[in-house]
Amino acid sequence: MKIKNVTATIAAALLLALAGCAGNSNPLGESAAPSPGGDQDQAPIVVGSANFTESQILGELYAQALQAKGIQASTKLNIGNREVYLKALEEGTISVVPEYTGNLLINYDQDTTAKSAAEVEQALAEALPEGFQVLKSSPAADQDVYVVTKAYADEHGLASLADLKKISAGAILGGPSELATRAYGPEGLEKIYGAKFKEFKPYDAPAVKARDLNDGKIQVATFFTTESVIAANGYVQLADPESMILPQNVVPLVTDAVAGNADAKATLEAVQAALTTEDLAGLNKRVDTDHDDPGQVAGDWLKEKGLA
Repeated sequence: MKIKNVTATIAAALLLALAGCAGNSNPLGESAAPSPGGDQDQAPIVVGSANFTESQILGELYAQALQAKGIQASTKLNIGNREVYLKALEEGTISVVPEYTGNLLINYDQDTTAKSAAEVEQALAEALPEGFQVLKSSPAADQDVYVVTKAYADEHGLASLADLKKISAGAILGGPSELATRAYGPEGLEKIYGAKFKEFKPYDAPAVKARDLNDGKIQVATFFTTESVIAANGYVQLADPESMILPQNVVPLVTDAVAGNADAKATLEAVQAALTTEDLAGLNKRVDTDHDDPGQVAGDWLKEKGLA
C-alpha cells in the first residue's frame, strides 16, 4: 500500500509538471516572444527623430497621438542626422520618423526635376527604397533658409541668394555639418548662384551658430524657417529665385508594417492634417526659448486639437 501511494504521488507530480510545460514553454517562466508569423499590425511602433528640436517635438506628437488611440508606441529620439536615423529605420530599431519632403527626395534622387510641393511628393513616393513609405504630407512646412544679419544685408545690399556672389569670396558660411554634402549647400550655391565661399564652418549647436553670426565670426548662416532665433534676432532671410531648396513639408516616413496598420496610419495623418507652419514655430519657441519639455509641449498641442 505504501509503495502504491508513493507511485501515485510521483505520477501526479509528473502530470502537474507536464501541464505546466504545456502552458509555458519558457523554462524561466517569461512570456514567449511573439511569433514572426503573427499580426504585424499589432507590433509595437517605435518613433525616432533627428537631433534637433522640431524633429523631437514631431516625434513626441506622433508617439503620444498613437498612445492616445491605444496603439503601442514608444520613442527613440535625438538619434542623429538623416544618415543615422535612416539606417535605424532600415535596421528596424525604429519604425516611424518625421521627415521633410524635398530634402528626403534629394537624399534618394539628387537629379530630380521636381519643383512644386505636389511634384516633390509624387517623386518622393517613387524614389523611396523597398520597405519604406511616406504618409500624407502636412501643410506645415519648414524650409532650410540662408540668412544674414540686417546690418550685413544693408551694408552689402543682400536680398537673395543671387546677391551672395558679391561677398562670398571673403565670407564664411555657417551651417549644420551635413550641409557640406547637401545639394543646396556650398556646392549648390556655387553651381546655381556663382557664390563660392572662402570657408564653410560646421555647427551642430544653433545657439552657437547664431552667436557667431551676430559677432561677425561668420557672415552667412542656414537655419530652418520655423526656428524662433530668426525673428528674435531680426535676421534677413535671403530669397531663392532659382528654387534651389525644394518644398519641405512635414511627412512621416514609415515602414511598410506601419503603413499597413490602418489605425496607426489614420492617427498619424490626423496629426499631419491639423499641423500648421505657425504651430511648428510656436512649438519650437516653447522648447528653445521658454525651455519647456518637448513631451509636455507636444501633449498640450494634441489636447488643444482634440487628438489626445
